[in-house]
Amino acid sequence: MNEILEIKERTLKLTHLPDGTYIGIWGGNIIELTYNNMSYELTTNEGVRGIGFKVVVTVKDGVATYEEIKNK
Repeated sequence: MNEILEIKERTLKLTHLPDGTYIGIWGGNIIELTYNNMSYELTTNEGVRGIGFKVVVTVKDGVATYEEIKNK
């Protein structure tokens, strides 16, 4: 059997990102990105099959959108 080294509680809460552009990784209907050493999960209205698709997330006036970067 494999040993579990530690168990951490994960607390998720709704939050906002400041206006700007961010690079994220899209899989399913979740985009994961890091900002100021914090990890964020963004839920999209459409899903994609697979994981590891690079996207650019743009936040302007509190509204977030995303666009897929050419993935090979």
